[in-house]
Amino acid sequence: MEDNKYIKQLFYKYIDGETNVEELQELYDYFGINENEEWLSRLIHDHLESETENTSNSENKQVENIVNNRWNNIYAQTGNNKKVKKLWQKWTTVAALLIGIGLVSMYYLMTKQEISSTKLSSIYGSDVLPPSASKATLTLSDGQQIQLDSSSLGVEIGANAITYNNGNLISKTEKISSATLNVPNGGFYELKLSDGTKVILNSGSSITYPVRFDDSIRLVKLIGEGYFEVAKDIKHPFKVETTDRQLLTVLGTHFNIKSYTGEVTETTLLEGKVALSSNGTNAKAILNPGQQSTFYKNKFETRQVNAEEAIAWSKNLFVFNNMTLGQIFKNLERWYDVEIIYPSNLSKEQFLMEIPKDRKLSEILEAISTFENVTFKIEGRRITVKQL
Repeated sequence: MEDNKYIKQLFYKYIDGETNVEELQELYDYFGINENEEWLSRLIHDHLESETENTSNSENKQVENIVNNRWNNIYAQTGNNKKVKKLWQKWTTVAALLIGIGLVSMYYLMTKQEISSTKLSSIYGSDVLPPSASKATLTLSDGQQIQLDSSSLGVEIGANAITYNNGNLISKTEKISSATLNVPNGGFYELKLSDGTKVILNSGSSITYPVRFDDSIRLVKLIGEGYFEVAKDIKHPFKVETTDRQLLTVLGTHFNIKSYTGEVTETTLLEGKVALSSNGTNAKAILNPGQQSTFYKNKFETRQVNAEEAIAWSKNLFVFNNMTLGQIFKNLERWYDVEIIYPSNLSKEQFLMEIPKDRKLSEILEAISTFENVTFKIEGRRITVKQL
């Protein structure tokens, strides 16, 4: 109850434009939790119905006014620390009412533009479209390599065959023991393992798995990023091994692992419970729902997060929370299959952005240029960043 009273006070400080950066982050973290969404919606409704607002405006317009009237004050607070922006696909009544749900500290409004299929150009030169179809290659243990059908979203591992999720046959598995699904930059793919576990692979990722889980342990190996919904089987623990020798063990749960080569491994738990360990060291960690672990230099560090952000990529959404521009560019490189060249002295400030993944690259770059003093040049699949 005390927590609710404190958060309510912060909410009205935000309405009055009096919150500082730390308080904004507290609001963002608190309302990013699903259980708190209904209360936030009620607070917004109550405020809209209060006598302090212009009752002649529509509810949608009032929320927009609240946000716009507070922007200059918020920007002044965050301009020299963490820059916080809101990139929203479409302003609707629902979006207006839920402006703070998981997004309280994001305020920059961007309307969706139509993607031109005939003219691929932009203010930065040429342009790059987001992936329009799934892309992946399947390599079987007998050496056979199969370029998967781009019109299909995923594959399923059955008792005797590997098929597309529409049932069309890819390969018989009598003589196959394992397979590797490789998703290149600019691709994405779904996989259903023989035990019923579902996996979604992000761009630049691969997973190696047995066609049949005959052992007491269900072990798969991941490079890159994958979201897992593990089929529960108490007698056969599910394990995920990453290239940095992190080993995750579960019985049945939903989690996301991001483990690209050369980057810190992040494991985020949405449901259930997982145990993390390191092959070759004594480092260990236990995650509960809503927790994220980073594994770096053979050590685990755990913190509370909005777990939904970690899997936003699997729902066609970029959510960059506390990321530098360099980290944001890495994500854009993988998704758009491009190379981004930027100055080594580029700002190390951390940003918070949300934007749909179905935008042309130039739209995202233009949004970045609104809060960072940079410009871009797009030449084919090479993007050059220049500081102004």
